[in-house]
Amino acid sequence: MEWIILENSFVDILSQIFYTLLSDVFAPILKEILNLYMEYVLTVFFSIWCEFLLGIFNVLCGLVDFVENIFNVFAGISTVEVHNKTTYLLDAFFQMEEVTRAFTLITVLAVGISFLFTIFKTAKSISDMALEDKNPISKVLGDGMRAAITFMLIPFLCIFLLQAASIVTNQAVASFNAAQHGESSIGTIIFLSASLDADKETTKPRSGLTGLMEGADTDRSPSIDDTIREPYLVGTKNYRDLLEVKKDFYAANFHYVQGFASAILLLFILAGASLIFIRRLFELLLLYLVSPLFVSTIPLDDGVLFSKWRELFVAKFFSGFGVIFSMRYYLLLVPSIASKRLCLYPANLPNAVIINTVLKLFLIIGGAWAVYKSQHLMMQILNPEAAMADEQAGALIQGIIVGSASTAASMAMSAASGGTTTALGAMGSLGGGAGGSLGKLASAAGELGGGSKNSDENQRFTGK
Repeated sequence: MEWIILENSFVDILSQIFYTLLSDVFAPILKEILNLYMEYVLTVFFSIWCEFLLGIFNVLCGLVDFVENIFNVFAGISTVEVHNKTTYLLDAFFQMEEVTRAFTLITVLAVGISFLFTIFKTAKSISDMALEDKNPISKVLGDGMRAAITFMLIPFLCIFLLQAASIVTNQAVASFNAAQHGESSIGTIIFLSASLDADKETTKPRSGLTGLMEGADTDRSPSIDDTIREPYLVGTKNYRDLLEVKKDFYAANFHYVQGFASAILLLFILAGASLIFIRRLFELLLLYLVSPLFVSTIPLDDGVLFSKWRELFVAKFFSGFGVIFSMRYYLLLVPSIASKRLCLYPANLPNAVIINTVLKLFLIIGGAWAVYKSQHLMMQILNPEAAMADEQAGALIQGIIVGSASTAASMAMSAASGGTTTALGAMGSLGGGAGGSLGKLASAAGELGGGSKNSDENQRFTGK
């Protein structure tokens, strides 16, 4: 009996020791190890996700630059080569031999038509002389002479407008480039605007657990032309070189939502504006070719039809300035909108950071839409009827652009926010698994101790 009692006492002591070791010694150690493991896994996952987003953002900015080069060619900002001669695309079309030959033949035809109209109007003036002298012969002959002079002035008028449009466009682009402290591409400006809180000199990396930057310089005032970003702005460094970018910026600190939204919207806007300039190019060429036919009607209607052609031709020539000016002005404002210096919502109110980011995103999207709508702004001043016709004709393209841009922007926002959500979910799963494992260990220890106590009581009962 004493042996059984001693054996049961030994088992109780042993079970108590194991229970104490598992619950008070090993459990905190295992919990700390699992927490460290979860932080490491989450940090690695967050880092990989941010570098993946940075690569996509870099490619998207490169696509914006590619479409911008196309836009610059059709808008008359960049030059082209024709027979080893550097010129602008619109000038090249007007100076083609086929166009010149067609214009000459149409001019010869129009001179004959104008001569017939002059004869007809003179005969009508002679017949009406006895009744009412509404169109005296001197006026009809004067209109015929005016038409002959206009035939000769049309080529010079077109050349003058071509040169004037090229000069105004180049000076406007040079002025905006000077305001941006260098000639930089649209993709570069978007990339640098999204990196205002990502430079390694004044910021700390964003934590994958909390999503916050710890220990950052609160007195910093980043700008697109500061010492860190100026080499990228002037072209000394290239944002397409990810190795160089990772040396200067933290991938986790980029404003991906604003960056993706700006890049996708401008990508569609530049593509739509390129189509508009292509249409403008062919319309101007068509108006130029048929201009002698409108000149030939001067003796017939005293130049009413020709004046309509002149107004439409001049309006089409200068209609492209609205898109060019508004786009450059928009790119001047994007860095200021994305920076912390602009606060659209009081910082002391709840959820101020999220609301301020959403308001800035709406401001960026609204500005991009205003840039696209500015294509009709100059036309509304110069020729309201043509502007209304262009708006009706571009309704289908607007619908396609709006639908595609909204879909792409929602996908970009989901992609940018999905990494954090997935990371937090993974952290919760790992935490739950760790807690469950520790709970099972403690339960097993308790069952071991409880089982030993029940066995002791049964043996004592049997002994009695």
